[in-house]
Amino acid sequence: MQKYFYKNSTRRSLENFMNNMEYEKRQPVSMQQVKGKNEKRNTVFGIMGIIIIGIVLVVTIIRILLMADVIVGAVKGGQNDVKTTTDIAKYGDFEGFRGYSKLDVFPKQIDEDMEIQEYYYYYADTSLDSTAQIYLECSYNQAGYDEEMERLSEIQEEYRGKVQPIVYDTESFAYPAYVAIDADNHCYEYALLLEDYRIAYVFLQFMGEDKVVFPIEYLPERYEQRENGYSIYLFQDENGDRYGNFLRRE
Repeated sequence: MQKYFYKNSTRRSLENFMNNMEYEKRQPVSMQQVKGKNEKRNTVFGIMGIIIIGIVLVVTIIRILLMADVIVGAVKGGQNDVKTTTDIAKYGDFEGFRGYSKLDVFPKQIDEDMEIQEYYYYYADTSLDSTAQIYLECSYNQAGYDEEMERLSEIQEEYRGKVQPIVYDTESFAYPAYVAIDADNHCYEYALLLEDYRIAYVFLQFMGEDKVVFPIEYLPERYEQRENGYSIYLFQDENGDRYGNFLRRE
């Protein structure tokens, strides 16, 4: 019995020893595998982090460049695409014009009974709202003047069943004027009835007083200082929303 027990004990001890040896052999391999997996995972996370940082940097640079363009545009007056002319032969073209107006006040064409005193057209796309200045001054004979006065007095805009007529103003200007836009969204449009059968047609949009090409006294009182504006092109509904369209009639 003792020999048998001894042999069995010896056999178990040998098996345990062999198992331990096998475990010892496998152990470094397992640790190496775990270490390798961790390194791969860290590498993947590192690459993903670099990609994310790169994307953030690219987006930031783009934003900085866009902001720089806005700032440069503001410094330059935002004049990205400027159209200007004093050639009366080009009157009515109004190249590039996309202002808040249909320019109803301005004559559709230059007729024989009109003697042109001055014409100036300026329009510039900007980073925000466009800037514009149109000035036409004409002299008429008696018949031509009366006909033009009738046309001006009948100007109106209709939209969705609502009608807004042009305003005849004898208080806000140095001369009587037919006004289509008065201080609405920094826009002005009017026909100023000067002496000796002369009429000055004006449209201004985001234009400083120091930039106007005509006499300053032709501007309305408190130019660029009024809080409440008016435009025959914009209609207000019961909710206070304003709507209309600015497609010019051909």
